[in-house]
Amino acid sequence: MERSSSPVSLSPSPQFSWRGRLHYLFMFLVGGILMLIIGIPAIATGMLLRSLLGIEDLIFAPARVAVRIYLWLTGVKVTVSGLELLDRRQTYVFVANHQSNLDPPLLFCYLPHNVGGIAKQELEKIPFFRQGFRLAHIVPIDRRNRESAIRSTRRGADELRRGNSLMAFPEGTRSPDGRLREFKKGVFYMAVEAGVPVVPIVFNDTRKVMPKLGGIVEPGPVSMQILAPIETREYTEETTPELVRRVRNLIEPLVRVD
Repeated sequence: MERSSSPVSLSPSPQFSWRGRLHYLFMFLVGGILMLIIGIPAIATGMLLRSLLGIEDLIFAPARVAVRIYLWLTGVKVTVSGLELLDRRQTYVFVANHQSNLDPPLLFCYLPHNVGGIAKQELEKIPFFRQGFRLAHIVPIDRRNRESAIRSTRRGADELRRGNSLMAFPEGTRSPDGRLREFKKGVFYMAVEAGVPVVPIVFNDTRKVMPKLGGIVEPGPVSMQILAPIETREYTEETTPELVRRVRNLIEPLVRVD
């Protein structure tokens, strides 16, 4: 992995190609195989050891191996900058713009923390995901139900207070052209309630390797830029919207758009 503060050069958005479509379908197959040979055994072992011996976080090591294999097979070439700004002993909420399904695995692999996250509640319906979420400190959230979303916010704050870092994509969906959407506030309330710093992260060009639209994978360079952590202890529930605007204003000018 190369680390650099310089941005990746802008390249044109990928067009449909049969090679790209076949690569995309191949990655579906790879994901299923990795889930079968690494994911399910890791989940089963993790549940057993947590139940019998109280051992936590066993799932992260094998999951990171599986995700690295997946990323390698996509052909993505990753440039990461800003890792020196992070304290491995500190709990954080990592907040990033969202361009591609590559963004969560990139955060999971390249951050020097065992990172849980915020995920759509519907994903729990996928076999073994529900059990894996619990082991990996992933907080499901249903934004359509206010009371459920409030409960998820409290649960996320509890995870943070226990020392489990979380990642989130407050846009709530992927941007096909890079333009930053409005940020949802839930994860910021979690950070303020738990008193942990928020770390803004900027992705560029992941949408060109695995775009939201088109169903293709085109190997290429991407960048992941980590910005300085922002302390949240000065914020309250009432002033959390100011924190949201501050983070969004830091990320937006660094995102390249079509």
